[in-house]
Amino acid sequence: MPAFAWSQPRGDEAGRWSGSYAAVSTGYAFSSSKAYGSYGGPTLGFEGGRLWQDGRFVYGIVGGVDWLIPGAGSNTLGFNGLGYSRDLSGAVQVQVGTLLTDTVLLYGKAGAWAVHERLRFGGTPAAPLYDREQIAVRPDARVGVEWAITDRLSVAVEAGVVGNRLH
Repeated sequence: MPAFAWSQPRGDEAGRWSGSYAAVSTGYAFSSSKAYGSYGGPTLGFEGGRLWQDGRFVYGIVGGVDWLIPGAGSNTLGFNGLGYSRDLSGAVQVQVGTLLTDTVLLYGKAGAWAVHERLRFGGTPAAPLYDREQIAVRPDARVGVEWAITDRLSVAVEAGVVGNRLH
């Protein structure tokens, strides 16, 4: 996932990890459960934020949006079946990390994730197909490693979990 930094560190900032940034990301998301079946597909996202560096410690605030392009799983429900899918999501997170080397950052993120989701119940002889769409807000936690290739380009690998809906 390449990240293009928009600003160079000023004289009062320490290192390449300080400053505002924007990133374009891509990946693949997949979810499976006994109750709701499975769905998945490629993702395309945009992230931006502001980081500060204090020695080997890096911290900041980040936000982004992500679009899941449906590709795997079935949206056609069988008789009495359940289905869940999502397409557009956004997150606001606090990020903290430590530099393993001058060019490798190990980090964690925590925050809130809002998602446009669709819940479907297959019809029965007594009830028609039920389809509900909503925006749900959920807690979000992630960990990742980012490698700085240049002062303006980096590559990251990130994994995370999303919790139950916040009420």
